[in-house]
Amino acid sequence: MKKMINSITLIAAILIIAPILTFNADSIKLNVLWAQTQDQCTEQLDKAEEEYQAGKWTEAIALIEQCLKKENVGELEKGRAYRILGLVYIAIQLEKEANDAVKNLLIMVPNYKVDPVKDPPSLQKIIDNMALTLNPKISGISPNTVDQGEKGIKLKVTGSNFAYGSVVKFNGVSKSTTYVSSTELTADVLTSDLAKTGEYDVTVYSPIMGGKTSEAEKFTVQKASSFPWTWIAVGGGVVAAAVVAVLTLGKKDESTASQTKLADPPTRP
Repeated sequence: MKKMINSITLIAAILIIAPILTFNADSIKLNVLWAQTQDQCTEQLDKAEEEYQAGKWTEAIALIEQCLKKENVGELEKGRAYRILGLVYIAIQLEKEANDAVKNLLIMVPNYKVDPVKDPPSLQKIIDNMALTLNPKISGISPNTVDQGEKGIKLKVTGSNFAYGSVVKFNGVSKSTTYVSSTELTADVLTSDLAKTGEYDVTVYSPIMGGKTSEAEKFTVQKASSFPWTWIAVGGGVVAAAVVAVLTLGKKDESTASQTKLADPPTRP
């Protein structure tokens, strides 16, 4: 009997611990995969930089593109990839491609500092020029209107020139912001932000070269509708109909009301 109880206890312990072990194993696998991706990308970028130094432009570009296509690559690694790519395009005098690479470098690493030993003066020049043009712009927000007292929402902000580390501000207050891409951010707007009716400014702050702020987009908190609605069946379907309360100010004389005569409808000529 004692052996049976011990066996049952052991089985119960295994059933409890097994999911935890599985979860930890999955977490370890994800961490290992992320680390391997980083290491592989680091090795490829080291090799790409060697190819750049040796004047092997095609080989360097191919290695960089392989790295950028991988998942789970961090912003610093992406920034490094775009830096080398920019240097390659500068070396082979492809101006547009060099500008695009430097733009992506600044989006990933907004306050990149040029290394005077490794980076030519031409890179600093492109960075200075590009930084002047990377002003964050908002093209739309969703939603842009909510009822007063609404629970906290996830605000989607679309536009251009958003950088890693950009922050959405609601009525001047920074919100927890997620960088999705250079054209999209999401931000957590709290229930307390929606407590009062009115129009509020939504802006995007970008950390590029000392910081820049976009022009404001209007967000409206409107008074919650208290208009009563009821549902009525029409022709087998259901439609919403407003219940209109008729307020009578003063009581009309019933005798006067009974004598009221409607005008005859017009007749055809």
